[in-house]
Amino acid sequence: MSLLDGVHHLATLTADLDRLIAFYERIFGARLVADIEEEGLRHAFIELGPMTLLHPFQIPGIDVPQGELAIFDRGRIDHFALRASSLEAFRELHRRAVANAVDSGEVTDVGPILQFGVTDPDGLWIEVTWVKPGMTIEGSSSRRAGWRTVDLETYTG
Repeated sequence: MSLLDGVHHLATLTADLDRLIAFYERIFGARLVADIEEEGLRHAFIELGPMTLLHPFQIPGIDVPQGELAIFDRGRIDHFALRASSLEAFRELHRRAVANAVDSGEVTDVGPILQFGVTDPDGLWIEVTWVKPGMTIEGSSSRRAGWRTVDLETYTG
């Protein structure tokens, strides 16, 4: 029996909260559920899915690294992954990411999942994943050597 239902929220830092909120709304269809100013700082809760919130803080005087950083040079949280609700949703998210120039367009088949990457305005790397029907990550023997790039336009699953 699992004692947890998943991640409630991820707390991050941002250099510009308005810019970050607009990005998550535009790319992911996220919904702002709280925008709070208190004790000299501003923070928000952005609903990314039915049970997942992003909790970014904009704090005066705190330097937030900007732009893309190399994997494992990104700090305590290197990246996080969001799970698309369906293949159609995955395709739509990919379309939005490419249209907004926050993704290279490359989709990778890593065995049980398809994934692509997005960089948010503060340089946080986000993987967007779709778990193939009947597949699980548990026990997967997929290794980077077997990963391949796929054409999402012609991908049928």
